[in-house]
Parts: sequence; C-alpha cells; structure tokens
Amino acid sequence: MNMRRKIMNKKGQLFIIEAFIAVSVMIIMVTALYEVRIATQPPIVPSYNVELYEAMTTLDTNGQLNEFLIALNSGTAEDIASIKTIIEQAILVTLPDNGRFTLYCENLVTEEVIESSWINKGYTYTEETMGIDYLLLSRNGDYAPHQIHIQYWLIGV
Repeated sequence: MNMRRKIMNKKGQLFIIEAFIAVSVMIIMVTALYEVRIATQPPIVPSYNVELYEAMTTLDTNGQLNEFLIALNSGTAEDIASIKTIIEQAILVTLPDNGRFTLYCENLVTEEVIESSWINKGYTYTEETMGIDYLLLSRNGDYAPHQIHIQYWLIGV
C-alpha cells in the first residue's frame, strides 16, 4: 500500500510537470506568432508632403499665392500680414497638432530670399525636418518666377 501511494504521488508530480511544459510551449508559440504578425505589418508613413502640396495648389488655384506675391512686391504690412495668416492657416490644417513649419519665398530671378515673406522664421528645426518647394512662374499674369520653400517637422516624435 505504501509503495502504491509513492507511485501515484510520482505520477501526479509527472502530470504537473507535463502540464507546465505544455502551457509554456503554448505561450511561446502564441508570442512568436504575435511577433511575426507585428513584424510583417507595413509601417504607417504619413503623406504630409502630398497634403502640403495639395494645400499649396489650392491656394494657387484660388489666387491667394498670387496675392501673396503682389503684397510682397508692393503691398502694405497689413496686406502681407493678412495673406500670411491665410497661408499659415491652410498649412496648419494639413499638419497634425504637433506639426510646426517655416515658410519663405525666394525670387528666382535675383536669387534673393524675400525677407518679408517669412512665416514662423524664429522656429528651430529638429533632426527630422522635411520640406517641399512650390514653384510660381507668374505674378499678376507677368513672368516672375518665385519659389516657396516650406520646412516642417513634428514635435515629440
């Protein structure tokens, strides 16, 4: 009787060890499958370049960029400030809440940056700065090539 009790006790211990090994193997397999699933998902790449370009195209189509160039050439400080506000709002809509940008316009004939064209000039860039350039060939129907440079970045990313 005593011998039988020892055998049953060892069988119980063996069952517990087998159950522990089976559960451990299942946990390892589920973890491995989950890791493979995460590794094979494509990364999410935001398309802020495309959205910014579309915003600039819309501003150009609506004539606001032409107004911007005219105001920079011969407008008052109030005219420049009001058109800058419109452009700034259009760009901020395309960026997320943690997005920042700077913008300036360059006259391609003289190769000079138009000082009064800066929007957010004092902002400091981060290492992850990206940008687009938008070319304008005419101002008020006359040939006057200008290029708008936009640098943008995300804070906290």
